[in-house]
Amino acid sequence: SVSVTNKMASNVVIHCKSKNDDLGFISPGNSYEWGFRVNLWQTTLFFCGFYTKNGGGVYDIFKADRDINRCPTNTCIWDVQDDAIGQGSLATVRVQITNQMASNVTIHCKSKNDDLGIHVISSGQSYGWGFKVNFWQTTLFFCGFTTEKGRGVYDIYKARRDNLRCLDGNTCFWDVEDDG
Repeated sequence: SVSVTNKMASNVVIHCKSKNDDLGFISPGNSYEWGFRVNLWQTTLFFCGFYTKNGGGVYDIFKADRDINRCPTNTCIWDVQDDAIGQGSLATVRVQITNQMASNVTIHCKSKNDDLGIHVISSGQSYGWGFKVNFWQTTLFFCGFTTEKGRGVYDIYKARRDNLRCLDGNTCFWDVEDDG
């Protein structure tokens, strides 16, 4: 089943559908839950359009090949709030970077809105942070790495790339190793 809760303070229009079913609109402060069976080919898809005075978008709320094993207790729980759409308690994504090198690694991670500062990660240690993916699924964090072997800048979290890659408790794991 799927549960969508409209937690927006302002007016937002939420309209959920599948290929065969139009589930209607969800008004502010209300929830809507529906059950269904995943088809034999596991191509079942439900999507919702979200529209506010600031814009909107359409998002896959249940996609069988992504969510069949991802949603706790067989219910995908989605909250629509002022700064993001997220999967209920899974809405916070974490990134963890572990230094697998023998020497220290200096990192500097940023997004469009956040500068996480410079951090030195000792051998065998980790640095991590959590955040919410934005409504438009354009969240990007990148990090500059400096080691004894060189330096580089890498995209550490890209919402559209990583939303299926980071399934282990909604955490993206990265290792810094001698070869990259």
